[in-house]
Amino acid sequence: MRIVYAVPGPMSKTALGSAEVRRRQELLQRWAPEGVEVAVQDVPSGPASIESAYEEHVSVEQTARLVTRLEAEGADAIILGCYGDPGLDALCELTERAIVVGPGAASAHLAAMLGHRFGIVTIADGVVHPLRRLVADAGLAGSLAGVAVVDVPVLELGADREASALRAADAGRRLIERDGADLLVLGCMSMAFLELDVDLQAKLGVPVLNPVKAALAIAHARALFGWRHSKTAYPTPRKLAAGATLDDLVVG
Repeated sequence: MRIVYAVPGPMSKTALGSAEVRRRQELLQRWAPEGVEVAVQDVPSGPASIESAYEEHVSVEQTARLVTRLEAEGADAIILGCYGDPGLDALCELTERAIVVGPGAASAHLAAMLGHRFGIVTIADGVVHPLRRLVADAGLAGSLAGVAVVDVPVLELGADREASALRAADAGRRLIERDGADLLVLGCMSMAFLELDVDLQAKLGVPVLNPVKAALAIAHARALFGWRHSKTAYPTPRKLAAGATLDDLVVG
């Protein structure tokens, strides 16, 4: 089985560089079940990090091109490498065979199985409303206790892991004590690849979901059992079904 983690930004061209891409691939491969090959691929252009609704939207076109290419190359499942699941509906429209998993929706559904009310610890105020909407679209608005931010830019989270872990713990504690969360979800893939869930769970005494591991587990299970998305729910765009290409959909 081949699973590809598709980064919706040119991570290898950022300050994090290709070394971070390799580090994430090594972690994914370590976390993957036996017999699963995991690769990481980023897009050639787009936002360096996604910390707003605007950056989510900007990332979709290049991600769509990458995902359609990965499907053509035979990927069994594709994980969208941003917690906000930017363009997930569109990617499901564009794919027929490959399974596309959004870590935000995946971890929200898993969280709803592990407790009554979950809180999301994320990066910045700019993504709070998009994350609330993501949970609502998943049909889980009643299970969301709240969203709290650490207020650290994505590209700086790893510069001082200990400080980021302390901020995440403070945000998680607010969600538990103020909002009544009985478990937490890391609402950022960079937090997940720093394994901040380990710190939070030890300090706060509640389950903490890592969205990378959640998405990987669901991608594997769906590919293993052939659970593909409904093309009735996500029909192929009419123009593409008639033979147009992605380039043909854009005029000018």
